[in-house]
Amino acid sequence: MHLISIIIPVYNVAPFLKRCLDSVVCQTYHNIEIILIDDGSTDESPKICDEYAIQYDTIKVIHKPNGGVSSARNLGIEISKGDYITFIDSDDTVQSDYVEVMYRNAVQYNTPISCCILDVVEIDGTKRPPRKGRTGLYTKKEILCKYFDNQFIKDQMYGPYNKLIKKTSLKKVRFKPYKMGEDILFVFELLQESDNVYIDKYVGYHYLHREGSAMTSAFSSKRLDYIFAGEEMYKISCEKTSFISHKIETWLFNHILVTLRQIYINNMTNLFEDFYKKKKKYLLDNRRLFKTLNNMRKLDYIALFTFPYYFKLIYKLKK
Repeated sequence: MHLISIIIPVYNVAPFLKRCLDSVVCQTYHNIEIILIDDGSTDESPKICDEYAIQYDTIKVIHKPNGGVSSARNLGIEISKGDYITFIDSDDTVQSDYVEVMYRNAVQYNTPISCCILDVVEIDGTKRPPRKGRTGLYTKKEILCKYFDNQFIKDQMYGPYNKLIKKTSLKKVRFKPYKMGEDILFVFELLQESDNVYIDKYVGYHYLHREGSAMTSAFSSKRLDYIFAGEEMYKISCEKTSFISHKIETWLFNHILVTLRQIYINNMTNLFEDFYKKKKKYLLDNRRLFKTLNNMRKLDYIALFTFPYYFKLIYKLKK
């Protein structure tokens, strides 16, 4: 039986941390090490981590200055001793047989990435039913071709969680220091190093949706990182998997347009002036991709260059 490393980055999640750890320490697969990376928490999280480490000899705690979730996960990778790695966010929970099922599939299907279905849990405990899609073994080409436009694949693949990853696949892959988009880029780079992916129909990972998270918070400079991560993916695809370069290019074109729209609506064109001007020029230079936009985005594109106040009018009408 291979050793499995469970890496959990921790930052100011005291209200949720115990429920996460309780779901991890009771795994039916016992050959595990649990690595808690306290990323400079200022609440009770460090104390909780230390208390669990005293109680369970499978837990190792590292306390470090705050450097962001990417640095915490990367440190976990560096110190891990397992043959396989799984990442769990410290406010999420997993089923008691999560590791066992994921490991069994990894071995049975000889895959470097074993994945289960995740569902989304609201803060009040209600669950969103997972989106349905094809489960089973995907080749690298199959999953990359669906990575940017198949919602089922996006739901299951855009984060490092809900996956068991063979450590040898991580030799060239680390999390980049982005505040948004680091997850999608990490998995994209991981797929470059993997021949296939197995997605089980088993719902083993429960993702907690919290208001104020990176993806639900108001517009900030973090959103620009999502574009920078997308630009990295486009560059990688041109070098390694050119068969999806056009898909990434159209995906990036759309996201840049949406980002500029949000910058304008939030009166931040001066704050992000350099980015706004450069990306506006990018949209103009690549107007051949206009035809790939849906009708609403086509209106946004036209408005951006003729009457950008249209964005605010639409925003006000929707409120």
